[in-house]
Amino acid sequence: MQDSRLLELLRTFSPAELTAFGKYLRSPYHNLREDVVLLFDYFFEKKEAKRTGVFEKEIVFKAIFPLEKYDEKRLAYTISFLYQLAQNFLVINELETDNDPALQLRLAKSLRKRGLERHYETTLKKAEDALEAQPHRHLDYHYLSHLLHLERYESGARERRTASRHFQELADAGDLYFIANKLRQSCTALMHKAVSEANLRLELLDEVLAQVERQNLTQTPAVGVWYFGYRALSEAEPRAWFGQLREAMRLYVGRFPKAEMRELTTLAVNCCIRQINTRREAVKQAFWLGQVFEIYKEGLDNQVFIENGALSRFTYNNIANAGLGLKAFDWVEAFLTKYKDLLEPRHRETAYLFNLASLHFRKPDYDRALELLTQAEFDDVLHNLDARRMLLRIYFDRGEVAALDSLLDSFAIFLRRRRDVGYLRQHYLNLIRFTKKMLQTPAQNKAAREKLRSEINDCKALAEREWLLGKLGN
Repeated sequence: MQDSRLLELLRTFSPAELTAFGKYLRSPYHNLREDVVLLFDYFFEKKEAKRTGVFEKEIVFKAIFPLEKYDEKRLAYTISFLYQLAQNFLVINELETDNDPALQLRLAKSLRKRGLERHYETTLKKAEDALEAQPHRHLDYHYLSHLLHLERYESGARERRTASRHFQELADAGDLYFIANKLRQSCTALMHKAVSEANLRLELLDEVLAQVERQNLTQTPAVGVWYFGYRALSEAEPRAWFGQLREAMRLYVGRFPKAEMRELTTLAVNCCIRQINTRREAVKQAFWLGQVFEIYKEGLDNQVFIENGALSRFTYNNIANAGLGLKAFDWVEAFLTKYKDLLEPRHRETAYLFNLASLHFRKPDYDRALELLTQAEFDDVLHNLDARRMLLRIYFDRGEVAALDSLLDSFAIFLRRRRDVGYLRQHYLNLIRFTKKMLQTPAQNKAAREKLRSEINDCKALAEREWLLGKLGN
């Protein structure tokens, strides 16, 4: 039972949710089975137990049915009933914590079906007023606005009252939601494509972009931010679009809930990281790196990146990288320590060790970096890539040719086998290629070194360009 879906689900419940679920199970309206209550009480009592044996099936069965012979099928039925009731509780709990306009809309639908016209009109008006009173103008706002107009239209059409006016409002609300959502999906598709080479179709996007420009819909917060975001991600020269995205995010910060602001912030960061990875000019790279660092610091100050009390290890890595790129070593070291405990437990130590290794590598303190890199196995593909990149530079700088040769071969095999590294594959394959060329080009052969310098400068997709050029000398 230790690895059952039931325990996996119940362990996600907060203390308040567990207390409420216990009351829910004791209500005869929801549950009449005493064995289900006893099973929940057993879990509630043992949930903090260190010994996993307390959830062995025979032990659980004896606790629930102390006078009966072990019957695995009967226990399975009890577990199944409790699991189903836990799922039902989550649905009801979600409904009760839903926003007021959505609840009022559901109530209005029910009243209309019962023919209670006066009650229906009052409730629907409450739903409309509540929607307009809340501050957010995000995607959910436009979706709920569409549903409210649909309810108005269906009610009016049934009784042939002002059907045409309600239909136009319904159509306009539906268009706004569709446009905003299509732009959001398109931004997500571009980000997926960048890291996985996924071939994702973006049907109707050209028509949506034209419609936004034709009607100047960027003044609508949920449309504007995603429109500017899409342009910033897709245009060859995105700086102006990125500036408009950042301006819109600051202007509409109170118009989006925390979850959607986190998504928008991630979009802006991805735009910066893409430019850092593809730009050759140091000045332009510095601009984008400065932007991403400021975005991250703002996000930390506003707790945008904290979700359910946790910080994603990917965000943790990116924030550290941004600070290290600007040589903000003291800030990064304080950040790594301060936010370590907010990482998911199973990734906490490896993420911390990797970023601490990266910090010492950048200082540079190669002895400490090597020590940290050998303390953990990095199963995350980006950690793995960066760990190999750091080892490559350390071995090269120290003149450890045998270790470097072995690493270059294994690194190339790794890149060719993995299909989840996206555009980074070519960046690292070119790094390997040019590192080998450097090893094979004698320092005294000035013409060959100059030719290699030209090849490195002309290569569009290349990791560690500045390091390679620096190793070639003046």
